[in-house]
Amino acid sequence: MPTIDLEKYPKIAQMDPRNGCIPVNIENALKYYGENNYCEAKFLWFFVGWDMRPNFDKSTPILNSVLHAFEFIFKGKRDFEHSIDNMIKYLKENIDDQIPVLVSFEAGGGAHIRTLIEYNESEFIFFDPADCRFKRFNYLTDQFKKALRADYHTLVIKPRK
Repeated sequence: MPTIDLEKYPKIAQMDPRNGCIPVNIENALKYYGENNYCEAKFLWFFVGWDMRPNFDKSTPILNSVLHAFEFIFKGKRDFEHSIDNMIKYLKENIDDQIPVLVSFEAGGGAHIRTLIEYNESEFIFFDPADCRFKRFNYLTDQFKKALRADYHTLVIKPRK
């Protein structure tokens, strides 16, 4: 079963159930790669809107070093050519390369971010920082597609080469 290194993935819970899923998932991804100079509380101040695009203050030295050390790759429905199959392929490729992927799910008219950490022949397994549990979605049926936000937003964070 393809998976990221689960021993390295920190599984930190979000502090605020209303708006902390984006920064804590980023914190988990950065700490997965060994970057320990940032936490959810600091990241909360750098995000605006629902579109998951960072609004970073480039004058912050530690944050600036994170931005230089890591790529933040956003993709959405247009990048996947409006195809759930293309998205599934992209997600699997990243897990095969040991790269966790943040994925946007529908949540009562809003969004909730979970991190894909593993998959098998029919399911994606996500870490959910809201309750620190693993959530499974069958990608061979409509279950996964129906759970996603309509925009299919994803975020990959990986060290720059």
